[in-house]
Amino acid sequence: MKHWRLLICAIVTSALVFGSLTLHVSDVNAKKGSSFGKNSSWSSSTKGTWDRSGGGMFGSGSKSSGGYTKPSSGDSQSIYTKPSVSTPSSGSNLKSPESKTPPTGYSKPTLQPSTPSSSTSGGYSKPLGAVGAAGAIGATGATGAFSGGSKFDKQTVGELRKKSSQESLQRYQEEKSRFKNPEYNLDKSKYDSNPLYQKGKVYSGFDYGNHYSNRDNYYRAQGYRAPGFAFGGAPSFGIFDTLFLFWMLDHLGNKNVAATAYHHQNDPGYQKWRQEADQLAKDNAELKGKLAELDKQVKSMEGTPKDPSYLPAGVPPEVALSAAALATKTPEKPTLRVATGQTGGWYEKYASLFRSKSSGLDIKIIPTSGAFENLKLLADGKADLAIVQSDVLAMAEKKLPDKKLITEQSTLYPEYVQLIANTKSGIKSINDIDPSRNIIYVGPKGSGSALTWEGLCEQNEKYSKMTVQHSDFYGSLEAVQKNPNSLMLFVGGLNSDFLKKAEEIANKSGNLALVAVDDSHFDDKLDQHGNPIYSFANIQKNIYPSLQKGWIFGHDTKTLAVQAVLALRTEWAQEFGPNAMDSLSLAILDTQSDFENMANGTKQKK
Repeated sequence: MKHWRLLICAIVTSALVFGSLTLHVSDVNAKKGSSFGKNSSWSSSTKGTWDRSGGGMFGSGSKSSGGYTKPSSGDSQSIYTKPSVSTPSSGSNLKSPESKTPPTGYSKPTLQPSTPSSSTSGGYSKPLGAVGAAGAIGATGATGAFSGGSKFDKQTVGELRKKSSQESLQRYQEEKSRFKNPEYNLDKSKYDSNPLYQKGKVYSGFDYGNHYSNRDNYYRAQGYRAPGFAFGGAPSFGIFDTLFLFWMLDHLGNKNVAATAYHHQNDPGYQKWRQEADQLAKDNAELKGKLAELDKQVKSMEGTPKDPSYLPAGVPPEVALSAAALATKTPEKPTLRVATGQTGGWYEKYASLFRSKSSGLDIKIIPTSGAFENLKLLADGKADLAIVQSDVLAMAEKKLPDKKLITEQSTLYPEYVQLIANTKSGIKSINDIDPSRNIIYVGPKGSGSALTWEGLCEQNEKYSKMTVQHSDFYGSLEAVQKNPNSLMLFVGGLNSDFLKKAEEIANKSGNLALVAVDDSHFDDKLDQHGNPIYSFANIQKNIYPSLQKGWIFGHDTKTLAVQAVLALRTEWAQEFGPNAMDSLSLAILDTQSDFENMANGTKQKK
C-alpha cells in the first residue's frame, strides 16, 4: 500500500510540473520582453566586484546562476536544476545528439587573479577596503591608507579582460562544433536593414559565453530541450538562431509562435533553414509531420500583412537572433548617471578617475551636496550609481520611508570618523564629552558627516543629548580653535584637503587634537541586509603628527570607520545585462589601484 501511495504522489507531482511547464510555453505571449535577473549569466568579475548585499542579485548570501527569466510570471517549478556558477562546462545545457545526460548549463570558468589572495569572492579578491565577516577593515591601521583588501593592479585587470575574450571565442567554437554544417551567414548590410535584427541589443561589447548561456537558460526555464535532429544542420541561418527555429517548430499549438514562420517566410536565412529542414525530414517522419503542420498554419494566415520585425511576445530578440548576427552589431554604450559629492572631495575625484576607465559606458557625473542627496537621487531613479557611506545606507528605510531602494553594492575604501577638539578641553575620547558644556559641529545638513552623527545617535541615544551645530567644515574648524568647549566631526578618507588644513593649523598653533572615537557600543552593528555598519580602526600616529601629538611621542588614534560604498540600482543591471555589468565591474577594478595611489600620494602605476 505504501508503494502505491508513493507512486500516486509521483504521478501527481509529475502532472503538476508538466502542467506548469506547458503553461509557461503556451503563455509565451503573456509577458513582453525579459529582463536580466538573478538567473542571468553574470561573470566572475561581476559577481566578485559586487561583494556587499543591497537586497539585489549579488553580495553576501545571494546566489546567481545563468539564464533569462521565465516568460510567464506563474509557477516557478521546473524539472531542471539551476546551473552551477562555479563548475565550468564545455557544452550547452541543451541536449546534443550525442548527449545521454540531462543538461547542466554552460558557466564560464572562474577567473583567478594573477596574485593569490586569502580573501576571494567569485574568483576575485575583495576590493580594497572591504569589510570582512568580523566587521574589521583589513590592514587599514597598519598602513594608514585606503588599502584594506587585496589590490587590483593593471596587470590583473588586463589578464581578466584577456581571459574573458579567450573564453568567449572558445565558447563560440564549442557551439559551432555541435552542429553538422557550418553557419549560414549573410552580408552584414542585409543584417543592418532587417527590422528584427535592429531590435537586438548589444551593450558594451558582445560576449559569446553570455549570449549562449542566456539563450540556453531561456529554454531551460520552460523545460524545453532541442531534439537531436536540430543539430543535423547549421548553428545559424542569417539573423536566425537554429535552436529558436526548432523551438518554434515544437510549439505550433500556439498560433502566435507559428506566426513567426509566416512573417519571415521571405527571409533568406529562414528559407535556407527550411531547405535544410526539408532535407532532414526525408528520413525523419516526426520532423516531416511538424513541417507539414507548419505549412498548414502558414497557409491559414494568407492575406495577413507581413511584419518583418515579428516575434512572439515574451521572446527576447537576443534569443531569436543568431550569435553571428549579434556579433556584427556596434555595441551601444549604456548611460550611467553617477552621483558623487562636493567639488574637490574624494567622491568627485573617484568619479572622474572612474569615468576615464569606463570605455564601454557613457558616464554622466552628477555633483551633489553629499551622501544623503546621493541616496535620494538613487531612490528617485535620477541616478544609477552613487557613492554612499555604509551608515547612510543603513538609514535608507528611515530617511526615505516611501521609497524602496534595491541596489548592488561594492565596497571601495574606509572612511574614518575624525573628531577634532581644542587641546584646552582636555577631551581625549568621545566618552569624555560633557553634553551640558560641549558643542559638536557635525558639518552641513545632509552631508555624510552630519548623517554619521545622526546614525550614532540612533544607535546610542546618549549622543542625542549632546548639543550639535551644523556648519561648513572650515567654519567649524575656526570655531573649535576659538572655543575650548567646541569639537567638530569630519567623516572621510585620510589626508583629505580639509584634514591637511587642520594638521597645518595644529602644527602652527598646537591647539587642535584628534580625539579617539572608541565607544565599544558600535561594535557588531549590522544594517537591514546584514552588512557591518561600522568597524574600529587605528589612525597611525604618523598620519597627522601634529593632531596626534602627545606629551613626548605621537600616538595612534582609535576611531570608527564606515565604508564608502558604490551603490548601483539593480534596475540598471537588469536592463543592460551581463556585458554592461562586466564593463562596469572591470572599470571599478581598474580604478581601484590608481585611486589608492592618488589617495596615498604615491606614484600611479603605468
